[in-house]
Amino acid sequence: MTQLLALTGAAFYGLADFAGGLATRSTSAWRVTAWSQLIGVPLLIIAVALAGASSASTADIALGTAAGALGLIGIVLMYTALAAGEMSIVAPIIGAVAASVPVAWDVATGGSIGRIQWVGIVASVIAVLLLAAKPSSGKAHLGPTVKAIGAGLSFALFYIAMSYTSEASGLWPLVAARSVTVPVAFVIAFGLGVARAPERTIMPLVAFTGAADMAANLAIVTAVQRGPLGVNAVLSSLYPAVTVLAAFVVLKEYPTRIQRVGIVLAVGAALLLAV
Repeated sequence: MTQLLALTGAAFYGLADFAGGLATRSTSAWRVTAWSQLIGVPLLIIAVALAGASSASTADIALGTAAGALGLIGIVLMYTALAAGEMSIVAPIIGAVAASVPVAWDVATGGSIGRIQWVGIVASVIAVLLLAAKPSSGKAHLGPTVKAIGAGLSFALFYIAMSYTSEASGLWPLVAARSVTVPVAFVIAFGLGVARAPERTIMPLVAFTGAADMAANLAIVTAVQRGPLGVNAVLSSLYPAVTVLAAFVVLKEYPTRIQRVGIVLAVGAALLLAV
């Protein structure tokens, strides 16, 4: 089921976002992005080899390339937002935007969504809003919020672009995407003087970020190629629940009662969307 793939992607995205945001608190977002994107390449090579031959058209490669550029923008905005603000607030904002835009696009372009799935979509949006309903521990800053919205929009466009690649193209659009993100990220990191390898203290976080992000991408691309864009984009955007839980376990960022309701609602929404 493509919904299961989307949920798997959400779990990996949530863990990757937490680790990447945590690493960015100690170094440049471009440094984390460049190296995590590079570290994910071997996993992609293995996945392409296991998937076997596929037929990718010029349009598939072009869409994958565009998706890669959009994803790169989203990743950097996300890591800087997660590093500057509270993860339990920033992550749900990104998820809400990344979920709602593909649904609107799917409906506008004639996509078919059942009644039960509509209930699940509404429940998902409410869930991410509840997850974001936590007052800041200090003075409010607009910067992380704006970056979070920008990241969510970038990820939404990534989902949309990948949904238009053909099922026959398999993982090759993702190969095209990574062929953009790795060199561009390193060129920018080099220009900023942050292209050197991360220190040993944060390298495990960066490595985990790269592996988890690639695992999420593999699951999501397959899901949106073979299943409904709106439903799978919403399911993949439930990852803030994982980020919030990780922040609670590792950073002791305790979720409020409202956030706990949001987590429960997110689980219920996932079950409805899996119908």
